Amino acid sequence: MGGVVRSSIGNRNFTISRKDVENVLETIEPEPLKGRAKYYIEYKGKKYPIKQIIAEVTGLPRVAFTAKHAYDILTKLGFTVKELR
Repeated sequence: MGGVVRSSIGNRNFTISRKDVENVLETIEPEPLKGRAKYYIEYKGKKYPIKQIIAEVTGLPRVAFTAKHAYDILTKLGFTVKELR
């Protein structure tokens, strides 16, 4: 776990590193977890919706990928994805 993940979303290929994700987390504020956004990772005491993170890293609109895509990428990079209760 950790390192780099290669993922295909739609007809585009992405190579995403844990460092890519951490760099994004350092520059954005987490959006509120509401509505359908129930999966998140915690980073430095803040809860970030998983689709927000992957949208920022890839530049894709959120409708272009599923929460499962985001979950798979983040867990393969060593992040723990949690679910709102």
